[in-house]
Amino acid sequence: MIRKDLKYILLTVVVAAALTGCGKSGSSLFEEGMEAVARQEYRTALDDFSGALRIDADKEQIYRGMGLAYMGREEYARALGAFSKALSEAGMYPGELEFDINYYMAICYYKLGEYDNAIACYDAITDLRKKETRAYFLRGNMRLCLNDVEGAKADFDSAASIKKNDYSLYLDIYDSCMQHGFTAEAQQYLDFVKGGDQKEMSDYDKGRLCYFTGEYTQACNYLERARGGEADAQLISLLCECYKEQGMYEYATIAYSGYVEDNNDALICNRLGLCYVDQGDYEKALEAFERGKEIKEKNTCMQELCLNEIACYEYMGQYETAASLLSEYMQTYGSNDELDKEYAFLSTR
Repeated sequence: MIRKDLKYILLTVVVAAALTGCGKSGSSLFEEGMEAVARQEYRTALDDFSGALRIDADKEQIYRGMGLAYMGREEYARALGAFSKALSEAGMYPGELEFDINYYMAICYYKLGEYDNAIACYDAITDLRKKETRAYFLRGNMRLCLNDVEGAKADFDSAASIKKNDYSLYLDIYDSCMQHGFTAEAQQYLDFVKGGDQKEMSDYDKGRLCYFTGEYTQACNYLERARGGEADAQLISLLCECYKEQGMYEYATIAYSGYVEDNNDALICNRLGLCYVDQGDYEKALEAFERGKEIKEKNTCMQELCLNEIACYEYMGQYETAASLLSEYMQTYGSNDELDKEYAFLSTR
């Protein structure tokens, strides 16, 4: 929004009401802004937060909300600026809100590739909370990004010492190490789980262990048993990966479809679509991708859904539609050399 010079603004009740959303209170504008963030309407959210700032309101909360909106727009530098302003409005003694903001700042630094700064955010947390398992684990991940294996191991071991025999944590550490290519270090944590007391492990963690060791049939058995309770997206995703590893794509699509019948989850819709793509059923894949795109709240994979939809139309030989959708995509998310070449290819078919 364009901010006019104050000397040209008449300080009347009418104008004040216009500037702040027709007389809305700062708290109501803040709440509307947070609701807009949840709907991924980030521009609207930022307008609401800006209006709230002009009224007597909780500036720390508002700047935090602005940071979340900028994160949604992938403007991480601006998000950091907003979060920093939020912390400047905090009281003398940090509480839950300040720790929460530090976690978000660490994510922003990670997204910008500034791993040392992300580590500094986690340092600020662990300096005051010596038993903050999550901070140690996440800081270990940042150290892996810097190839600081010893530092990462020290953080992971600190987290594990706080939550002894937490097999889920050990499996998370194993997964992180493997993703960064540190297989020897990863194996140490997996061996601990393999040698643990199976009675103390959840069916979900047993399934994860079997998945990591390539025992996909047994993994499915454990995960199906865990699914008997209230299944979440993470469990369904892992179960379907186990089915796919065995070439059982129909079972995977059934599990994904059953989940999205009761849950508006864009990520699972995307994975369901990819499962149909693997089977060559592009029509059903498009249905899944389009359903995912309709989900606005907490949709973290909109760009991927759009790209997968474009790819489906290309696979189906509908190049004109694919080119049109790609043009819309580039207007929304920007372009690069690869996308420009793809658009030129589609436009000339």
